[in-house]
Order: sequence, then C-alpha cells, then structure tokens
Amino acid sequence: MRSHPRPLERVPERVLWPPAGYGDGVSSPSAESAAPDPADPAEPGAPSQPDYSGPVCSGPVAAPRGGLAAALGESDGLGRLSTARLAALLSEGIHQAALGGIVLFSPEAATTPAAIAGGFAVMLLPYSIVGPFAAAALDRWDRRVVVAVAALVRTLAIVATIALIAVGAVHTGAGLAVLFGLSLVAIGLGRLINTGMTAAMPKVVPDRILAATNSVLVTVGSVITAVGAVAAFAVLAVLGAGDAAVSWTLVPSVVAALVGVWAVLALPRRHLGPDDDELSRHARSAVTRDAWRTFAGGLAEGLRAARSTALVWVSLAGVTLGRAAFGITTMLAILLLRDVESGDAGGPVIAGMGGFGLMSAAVAAGMGVAAVVAPWAMARARRILVVAAGAGLSALAQAVVGPTLDPLALVVGAVALGLGAQVVKLVADNAMQTDVPDTRRGGVFALQDALFNSAFVVGMVAVLPLVPADGRSVSLMLVPAALYALSAVIAVVTAVGTASRSRAESERSGGQRTAAD
Repeated sequence: MRSHPRPLERVPERVLWPPAGYGDGVSSPSAESAAPDPADPAEPGAPSQPDYSGPVCSGPVAAPRGGLAAALGESDGLGRLSTARLAALLSEGIHQAALGGIVLFSPEAATTPAAIAGGFAVMLLPYSIVGPFAAAALDRWDRRVVVAVAALVRTLAIVATIALIAVGAVHTGAGLAVLFGLSLVAIGLGRLINTGMTAAMPKVVPDRILAATNSVLVTVGSVITAVGAVAAFAVLAVLGAGDAAVSWTLVPSVVAALVGVWAVLALPRRHLGPDDDELSRHARSAVTRDAWRTFAGGLAEGLRAARSTALVWVSLAGVTLGRAAFGITTMLAILLLRDVESGDAGGPVIAGMGGFGLMSAAVAAGMGVAAVVAPWAMARARRILVVAAGAGLSALAQAVVGPTLDPLALVVGAVALGLGAQVVKLVADNAMQTDVPDTRRGGVFALQDALFNSAFVVGMVAVLPLVPADGRSVSLMLVPAALYALSAVIAVVTAVGTASRSRAESERSGGQRTAAD
C-alpha cells in the first residue's frame, strides 16, 4: 500500500485554530475520547497522538506566513480530491436546475406554495433522515470507496432521469413519482459524496492552511454549483422547459459526474481516511459490527460530536436558522417571479426562470466574496463573533430588501444574503474540521447536511398557511430577518458567556487566559 503524508497529526507550531475544549475552558468529550489512556503507554515507535492539553493561547490566532500556493505543495491528493468535489457539485447544480425547470417553471406546472414545499421536501428530506445513519460509513470504511460507489449510483440515476424525461413520461402521475424517486437517489447521494469529501479534507491538507483552503474550496464549490444551475436555467429560459430541452440540459451533468468518479478512483486506498492505525484498534469483524451499530446511532453520534465545543453547536445553529430563513425567502421569490412573469411587469430578465437564475447568480457572487472575507475575519477575531457578524449581515439585508417585494432589490440583496450565510457555513466547517476528531468527523458533517436540508423545508412548511399565491407578503419577508437576527444573538450571548468563564479561569489559574472561540 502506498504511504502518504498524515497532515491530520497536529503539532503546536502548525495549529491554526485552538483544538476542542479551548473555547470554553472545559475539556470536550471529543478531546477526551481522542486522548490516549495514561495507563496504556504507547508502544515504541508508535505515532504520537494529537496533544489537546498544550498551552492555550489568547485571542484570535494569526494566519500563517508564506504563500498559499507554496503550502499547497505539501498536500498529497488535494488536486484529485478537489477535481472530484467540484465535478460532483457542477453535476448537482445542473441536475437540480433542470428538475426545477420542469417541476417549478414549466408552463404545464401549476406552482402553488404547497407544490413548492412538497417538491423540495421530496428531494431533500429523505436524505436528511437517512444521511446521518448512512454517512456513518465514512468513519468506519474507506471514504474513497464509499464516495466512488455513491457517485456511480448517482450517475446511473441521472441517466435514468434523462430517459424518463425524453420519452415524456413525467407528465403522468406514475412518471412524476418515478422522477421524484430518481431525484431522491441522485440528490441524496450527492449530499453523501460532498459530506465524505469535506470530512476527508484534513487528510490531504496541512493544518496550517486548512482554514484558508477549506474556505476557498467550499466557496468555489458553491459557486460552481450555482454556475451549473444558472447555465441550466439560462438554457431552459431560452429553449423553454420542454422535455427535449431538459433532457439535453442534463447530459453535461452525467459527464461531470463521471469526471468526479474518475478523480476519486485515481486516489490510493485509504488516502481519504480513516487511517489504518485508527481502525486497527478494532478487530476486522468488529469494524463491520461497529459500522452497523453506528448506522443505528448515527444521529446521536453526530449530536455528541457537535457538543464538543460551543463554537461547533453555535455555528450549526446559525447554519440551521439561516437555511430555514432562506427556505422562506426562496418560496416567496419563486411565487413572486412567476407572478411578475405572468403579469409582464418586471421586464424580460428579472422574472420567471430567468429571474430565478439571476437571483441564484447573485447568491453565488456573495459566496465568492465570503471565500476572501471568512479566512481574513477568522484570523483576526474570535470565530464565534464571525458567526454573529455573518448572521447579522444577512438579517440586515433581508430586513432592507425583503419588504420591497421588488425583483431587482431581491437580486441585489441576494449578494449580501449569500455572503452572510456562507461566512457562517465556513466557520462551521472549519470548527468541525479542527475541533472534532477524525473518527467522529463524518458523523458531525452528516448531521450538518441533515440540518442544512431539513431546515430549508421546515422553514417553508412553517409559513405555508400564510403564504399568498403571488408571494407578495411584507410580513413574511421579515420572518427570515428575525431568524437571522436570532442566530446572531445566540452567537453573541454564547461569546459573552465563554469570555466570562475564561476570565474566571484566568483568575483561578493566576493570570493565564484561556482563548474562547
């Protein structure tokens, strides 16, 4: 077996962010479970375990010196992993846009608030339920194999979708049910693929550039997904959402998916983790038995890992509330854009499918800015305050542009919404990658994916009885602003509490101050 660098092993001079337990001055469950047993001394020559008990630092940690490009040269497999990840996300963007075109914006489709919520529920909620259990395999089995198999099955589901649409079968009740079933498979496996590759990042990227690299790749991935979606929306806006147009629009999704499969299979065995020495503590039969046990307790395992630090659960709360808010805004925007299109009052672009594509592009632009802003902010301030700032920006933007009910204003505000939401998401990813042990990281990322998807639908369903058919409701446009503001308040209150505990710890320890995230 080919050996490869083990960038997950942390040494003090390369730690970019404080490990688990530093933020609140209390040893975290993750840190305790990862630490070696003092009564069981390590064998001579055995690799050292990460040291979670080293001296704590005060305030934000400075970004490392040196060029990012030179530091990336230290990684092994980042290029292939990035290729696989971006190809899968491009395929996902095209696929979801094509489905949206035929379900939400087709002239034959009667798009009601219930239909919008139902469509998103069918496509997203099943993975939110199954994901935490199935993705537990990422912590027990070779992530490369899990991701490759999932990508192959997903590709076959998209090919079947093309065939179904091409023959015009989606206009019957049975055909539409089959379409939704194939969508469940493709979208659910797409989330599993993204979870696996995100959890594998610390295996191919040195710790000292993990935050910056992850910010770039996560945001570029979001932009790539949006580019695929916007391109598909643009094609369908010109050609119409007919069966032939949608079928041909899905062909590039298959090509991109196959590129992702090739890139994953080009990596060596176990290159994406978990490491062999992490699994060697269990007998081979016990690994399989524990994997099935973990399936049954996947959600609980993710919740336990999420409680490892205050930053992890606060950032997850921010992601969850933000997605619920964005679900409400998305429903109202779809209805509003369809109403503007039918009334021919909003111009040829900011209406209908073209307007929704433009709004998606605006969100992607904000995410692109977040790739620069988030690492800069995390290097200069406590990460929990960066969460508060991102959520606060989203609340302000929603409160200013939402009540206008103007498509152009919503497009402009979407840039700020994308920026604020992505900053919160990047902090959450960074906290889970640096503060959660590798053997539990797949579970907590799967939990985030489940919350990410389910909160979007729950937000829609919660306001469903109040949504007008044309989407014109000033009061409902303010509900997302309140959810964003609640996320910011939670982050600020938690930051004040951890700072107070830090000062108390400092006084008891004779002046050594514990950093809080």
